[in-house]
Amino acid sequence: MDVSELESSRKETRYIQARRVTQVGTAGDTLLTIGKISAGLLTQSSALLAEGLHSGADLLFDVVVLLGMKIAKRKPDESHPYGHGKFEGLFTLFLSALLLLVAVGVVWDAIHRMGAGDLHAPDAWAFWVALLSIVTKEGLFQYTVRVGRRLKSNIIMANAWHHRADSISSFAAMLGIGGALLGYPILDPVAAIVVAFFVSKVGFEIGWDAIKELTDASDAVDEEIRQRINHLINEIPDVLSAHFVTARQLGPDIVVDVHVVVPLCLSASEGHQVAEQVKYTLLKQVDAITEVVVHVDTEDDMERTIPMQPSREVLLDWVFREIPEGRAVVGVVRLQPNYTSRGIYLDLVLEADESYSFEAVHEEAQQLCGRLLNGGKGILEVRTSLASAEQQHGTLAACKVSA
Repeated sequence: MDVSELESSRKETRYIQARRVTQVGTAGDTLLTIGKISAGLLTQSSALLAEGLHSGADLLFDVVVLLGMKIAKRKPDESHPYGHGKFEGLFTLFLSALLLLVAVGVVWDAIHRMGAGDLHAPDAWAFWVALLSIVTKEGLFQYTVRVGRRLKSNIIMANAWHHRADSISSFAAMLGIGGALLGYPILDPVAAIVVAFFVSKVGFEIGWDAIKELTDASDAVDEEIRQRINHLINEIPDVLSAHFVTARQLGPDIVVDVHVVVPLCLSASEGHQVAEQVKYTLLKQVDAITEVVVHVDTEDDMERTIPMQPSREVLLDWVFREIPEGRAVVGVVRLQPNYTSRGIYLDLVLEADESYSFEAVHEEAQQLCGRLLNGGKGILEVRTSLASAEQQHGTLAACKVSA
């Protein structure tokens, strides 16, 4: 399986698993919303009614999660060349605002009821509805959080903590209802305010996470994942170091950009293979990663920028002009420049007239090296060898700028 197939298969698998856990939550929240709002109205319990609105917000969030994940998994197109992952963050931010509005409405209603002075205890079965909600929501939390951690999905984790917040607020509602049944009816609207606090807390937290994701904040990606990314990259052979390693959250996915330093002597195709190995390793080892962009360097270009230097064609033309006619060295078979921020390391394969002795060819190669080092082209080192196997005696000549 190649990298693109691995990425596509993983996205589809994660989407199916995330959709399944969200559908289970949707079914539970639908029943709880209908049950708690109906019970809150029938028993005249503001705490239970607030809980029903909280569950209704969770139900809406389930719908937003399903819609957001469906849009986020779409492939890049002409309108969205980087994919649709940020739509999930936008949906999450919308839900955050909705939760905060629900919290404000619950507090407003509770304060109005306390100010009116018309307080009475709800019916006893409101207590049991709240208890059932605690058990149900805690079960949904445990199931959803396991899936969210496995998929490394922020939106699934947010949904899980909605279930936990609803469980805690149901506990607060149960205490308020219980206190009202024991003769303290004011505890029912007080419990509604406590529920509103939990709703607003969750709304603020998921909204803040969504903002970090939408603005590409570094801490939108879990610190443990970022450390693992760096470790995996530096374990790959031929990667001397890695810099400018950035991980961005894009909905349920993580996109990684990295610059890796490879040995100067590697060819362009070898450097490309190292980049492919980095990409394949991250995609295979970290489930949430769906895209990796690798830039190959021969040194850390964040510390020193490599200046514009003469191209291969310019250098080749220059070297030919530095070779005298009618002598032992007659041409250049191959020229390989290796560019650094300090200058150029130049490898030459020379063609020689076979009528000349090796010593004569060696002397001319040394003279050519000297002319190239002093030619004003930023050459730091020149290594030469012969094209002919019969004449090849290891490195023909090598010279470099004195330290």
